[in-house]
Amino acid sequence: MIKETAIAAALLLLPAQVDPPAATGGEVIERLLGQWQGEGELFGQPARFSMRWERALDSKFVRLSFENRIVANGRARTVLEAVAYYRPAGAGALAGHWFDTRGQILDLEAEASDSTLVTRWSNDTEAGRTTYRVNQDGTVTVLDEVRAEDGWRPFGRASYRRN
Repeated sequence: MIKETAIAAALLLLPAQVDPPAATGGEVIERLLGQWQGEGELFGQPARFSMRWERALDSKFVRLSFENRIVANGRARTVLEAVAYYRPAGAGALAGHWFDTRGQILDLEAEASDSTLVTRWSNDTEAGRTTYRVNQDGTVTVLDEVRAEDGWRPFGRASYRRN
């Protein structure tokens, strides 16, 4: 489990924000708030996903709690657990950090619209982007891509339903 002190220390590295009292990030964040279950593919294998979006730390941040599980031989095994914290960083923009069970901390820069959140993530060893799209029917589709020399390469896709 990630130590709360490490999270608190990393949050101090976020740039100072000009006062809105609550993390908003546009309409898409409001639509993402809640618990979600998904199914799709991860590295070409069937996978199950869960994500929870909620307001955190006196509503100054939005926290994403995430888990994915690869399904093999009818059994699911956890591949990754993570927590991300986002906060407003300008008109339609968010910034934050991602902490995961691989021991990785990723810088996050995101752009929000009414129905889509595109998060670019990076550290010294990896870079990618995740696109969250809230669909008309209330489902959420997520596409994960890693940056490669020849452009963006998908490695995960999922469709989520609200619990």
